[in-house]
Amino acid sequence: MKTLARKLTLLLAPFVLASLALLTYSSWSPKARQGIFDPQLERKLRFCVLDGTAVIVAGDSRAETQVVPEIIERRTGLPTANVATPAGDLPTLSRAIGQYGVLGRARALILSTSIFQINDAVTAPGYLSAACLLDMTLMEKLLVYRRAPGRLLVTLATLAAEPDRGTKAAPTAGADGPCLWKGFVGLEGTLRLPINISLDPHTTEHSWYRDQHLHGARWRVFHAALDRIAASNVRVFLIQAPVSPAWRAYTAGTFVDRAEREFATMLAEAARRHGNVRFLDFYSQPDARLENGVFYDIQHLNASGAVLFTGILVDRIGDDLRAPASGERHAVGGG
Repeated sequence: MKTLARKLTLLLAPFVLASLALLTYSSWSPKARQGIFDPQLERKLRFCVLDGTAVIVAGDSRAETQVVPEIIERRTGLPTANVATPAGDLPTLSRAIGQYGVLGRARALILSTSIFQINDAVTAPGYLSAACLLDMTLMEKLLVYRRAPGRLLVTLATLAAEPDRGTKAAPTAGADGPCLWKGFVGLEGTLRLPINISLDPHTTEHSWYRDQHLHGARWRVFHAALDRIAASNVRVFLIQAPVSPAWRAYTAGTFVDRAEREFATMLAEAARRHGNVRFLDFYSQPDARLENGVFYDIQHLNASGAVLFTGILVDRIGDDLRAPASGERHAVGGG
């Protein structure tokens, strides 16, 4: 029996040691501490944000496809760029801002966020960023991935094998082409009805909401990232994006609706900690003009809806955007 135990120990020792090295990766690797790990965001920062850019739109796909820079420019006179990316989150953005220093030149940041960014149960590839994972403590990593430890090790091993993206790359003229539409990506199409998505909290195919755990590691990391962004002293407009009326009706009174409203409360409280952060809740306070016909799917506006939504957004924040950057006249937390 002792011989068998000794053999198993020798057999498993390399795996255990390798696992421990990967799990402590974020504590000793400069790449882990500084890396951005979102090439699309870096390209947008390099080619879309110019010296005169005054307003930066950032965050996830609901900013990338729903906030049109040209409309903000036309309505406010302020040069605007959209650097949002699919599943873009605050930890990744805060790292990129630190590396590229773009908020030192801007006066306002419009920042879209979604509930998947704080749900610890959402660990599927593409929904939990490398920056968020690496900003977790060792214990937080283990707890978040307790049901899929192999996925955690594979993810960390992949990051460790990537080239170092921790330092700012100098722009090369023409390397990535022009910044079309100032970073905005319009969606063509219309929401298909009826909706047929399971609303069981444990089996729903909408992974944003599955097995919700909203007050754990990802919320701590999100909150810390917002604190770092707010410390730049630019005006920050934190947005919970609108959803289609069909999805709102379909989920009324369910765990999905309760989760979104809880998320709104959490964002409002986080915004109130900072005099320069204002929270705009388009979920709990929907605009009747955003009807089903201007949505691409249940949670994304199509191109015509984006034009309409951007106009609504400017109606809400235009005066703050146009206010002088000096004198610390920042937007105050609240709707």
